Amino acid sequence: MLSSVYLIDIVRILNGNTPAVFFIELVIRAVLIYVTLVAGLRFMGKRMASRMSRNELAAMASLAAAIGIPIQTPDKGLLPAIVMAGVVVMVQRIIATRSIKHPSFERLTQGDISLLVKDGCMMHKEMEKTRVSRERLLSELRSSGIRQLGEVKRLYLEAGGYFTLIRDNDAPPGLSAIPDWDKEFEAEQKKAPDKTVCHYCGCEVPSGNKACPNCGKDELEQAIY
Repeated sequence: MLSSVYLIDIVRILNGNTPAVFFIELVIRAVLIYVTLVAGLRFMGKRMASRMSRNELAAMASLAAAIGIPIQTPDKGLLPAIVMAGVVVMVQRIIATRSIKHPSFERLTQGDISLLVKDGCMMHKEMEKTRVSRERLLSELRSSGIRQLGEVKRLYLEAGGYFTLIRDNDAPPGLSAIPDWDKEFEAEQKKAPDKTVCHYCGCEVPSGNKACPNCGKDELEQAIY
């Protein structure tokens, strides 16, 4: 009842209505749930300890939802949580096994790899499909030490949602990856007077052309080394 609630009732704030003896049981429950989680992750494979795919992330969230309430609530038993954890593990193992045998099933459940940059040129159709903005892509490149797109042979967005960068050892001049507002740093970059690139996608624009052959934009600029 509201009349029994006091702002300075420290015992109620810390303990709630849980009997004191439950704290001993709580330790036992936490140990059992911990063992269940470790066993479940082990059965689901080593990838669960690495970068997770969307299915693995869903499995992890399902495990967390299954075990959360039984740990804290005295009137909830552990057996339903253990059963739910077993079902999640079984489903995940079935998906993993089928994905190994059937690549098309793996692409359906895990997603596919997307090519975002090819030979210094941004693939905007793929970027639209994967909902990766130009600014987000350039930010990812800058975090990898890329100053201009000519240094990028390939940039993949993996099915797990992380980026894989393959550098070009003989990097030609390309579009600057420096933000447009950083004029001071941009002025320090050496320009390539004989090469023009599209400001929007970074593709090389042949001499005399007024628009990019890749995206059709007419915002052109000199490439940088």
